Amino acid sequence: IAAEHQDAGAIYAGHAIPLAAIPPSAMLAGIVLAGGRFLGGAGMVTVLTATAMTYAILLAMPFFGALAVEQLASRFKSDGSGGRAFALVAYASTPFWLAGVFYVFVQLWPLVWVGLVYAVYLVYVGCGIVTETPAEQRMPLTLVTLTALMVVDTALRWIAQLAGIPTYGL
Repeated sequence: IAAEHQDAGAIYAGHAIPLAAIPPSAMLAGIVLAGGRFLGGAGMVTVLTATAMTYAILLAMPFFGALAVEQLASRFKSDGSGGRAFALVAYASTPFWLAGVFYVFVQLWPLVWVGLVYAVYLVYVGCGIVTETPAEQRMPLTLVTLTALMVVDTALRWIAQLAGIPTYGL
């Protein structure tokens, strides 16, 4: 990944767009399997709206995470150029997106946390490889990146809520 020179558009098209669709699609399938026939028309519209908004937020997260890494990388003696920062965040998100398949069955959704923890680990490891962060700076950069992603996720969901648009959380 560090040697690749893909731009954000290529990473979005070939990686983020298809994989970020897994969690909301699995949520939708899980709701339908669990009793979607009892939701009625208005309920299904709400479910579809929440699914679409959740997908939009998942697509926005690599952009904002990369923006945070790019702006803060120099403080951690790292090369946070746009392409490297975006590759780090987008590719590290892969296990979280893939673990989203567990949303199909309500009882299995806690396994999504395994994907999230592994994604955080990949950010930590990727800081050294992709952004060339020194070993003593990897944990602080990982924590700052994680904090920035949590703030952005909360802000986007709050804005959606203010606009009356439902979303699904982790």
